[in-house]
Amino acid sequence: MKKITRIFALLLSLILLVPAVLAGCGSSDETADKTEIVIGYVAPFTGPISAHTAAFSWVMDQAVAKINEDGGIYIKAYDKKLPIRVVTADSESSSTKASEVANKLVLDEKVDILAGAWTPDTSLPVAAVAERNQIPCLIENSPADSWLTGGPYEWSYGIMFYLDDLVEGYIDALDKLDTNKRVGYLFDSEVDGVTFSAMLNEKLPGRGYEIVDPGRFASSTTDYTNIITQLKNADCDIVIGNQITPNFTTAWQQFQQQGYVPKAMVVGKALQFYTDVAALGNDIGTGIMSERHWNRTYQFKSTLLGSTPEELATAWETEKKSEYPFTIGYDLAFFEVLSEALSKCDDLKPETIRDAIGAVDYEGIFGALKADEKHVFRAPIVTGQWIKSDTWGFESNIISNGNFVGISKENDPIFLPGYTVK
Repeated sequence: MKKITRIFALLLSLILLVPAVLAGCGSSDETADKTEIVIGYVAPFTGPISAHTAAFSWVMDQAVAKINEDGGIYIKAYDKKLPIRVVTADSESSSTKASEVANKLVLDEKVDILAGAWTPDTSLPVAAVAERNQIPCLIENSPADSWLTGGPYEWSYGIMFYLDDLVEGYIDALDKLDTNKRVGYLFDSEVDGVTFSAMLNEKLPGRGYEIVDPGRFASSTTDYTNIITQLKNADCDIVIGNQITPNFTTAWQQFQQQGYVPKAMVVGKALQFYTDVAALGNDIGTGIMSERHWNRTYQFKSTLLGSTPEELATAWETEKKSEYPFTIGYDLAFFEVLSEALSKCDDLKPETIRDAIGAVDYEGIFGALKADEKHVFRAPIVTGQWIKSDTWGFESNIISNGNFVGISKENDPIFLPGYTVK
């Protein structure tokens, strides 16, 4: 009888112990002594597209200070505020390196959120790492159409522009010029070149434009003689292309050397900064059209910093003694979306953060932003044209606003000075 009593007592003890053991088997983020929210940010801090990251630290310092000024973001599961910490990693403008450092952030830093920025070379591999590891991810500024080739996405979102908006702005600007509507292509075989040219193929013929397409070429191309000859012989008044700045610089200088200057040159990705235009030399960048991702004249306001685009641009130029970069807008929108999402999180489970990012719906430095069914926060994109400036040498004026609300056109487009076509 005593033996039975002892067995019964032991069983009762085990039964009482089970709930306590199970309670200790919850998710790590609910039981660990969490002290911060870690964001891993991959971007091309060096390499041929490193100019895109020039403003990140400047924006990050202000945004993180604002978010953390009262202790950070309150997370109910911990019943306390947690500060955010951003760990940056250099992709070196390489997709291979982007994947490598993204994996390192996941494994070594145990990031709560993975992020990436600037062109498909970074956005595609970073999102792939996030999807594979089921970590919430936010990408800033990559053409959405190119980024979506790596989807569909479950864990990743992007603050991006659609090529449809970009192309419509380009065509709107070109419609205002008196040309023969013959368009020559200058597109490489990278994902942007393929998606961009495909979009133009859909749009241009219906708007009365004729396409002269020499075909895609390797991004490593250094001799553009054959392409230039084809476009020149076809009497193209307009050339549209997409290249990184170093490659376009080589191509455009060869256009000049071979005596072919169209009435209009439109280039995507390249010449996003006044220093790039000046580096072309001999003022041959005057009149070139390119996308404008953000501008000081935008009629919006940051929900995070409380600043207008004009105030941010002025602050940069006063402090840095150089023309403000458009990247300020995207970098700030990135932190706005993160702040909006994290403020709605009761815990830091990956799926909680992911769902909170997807539910963000607010108005900030880009105006109204809300993710669509493809996980894209559609950012405005307009068309700018580089003209001479007394202040910085060159400035990009908006010549087509793409019908985005809160963005005003500044000037009408002009021909390239010294065009050689008749």
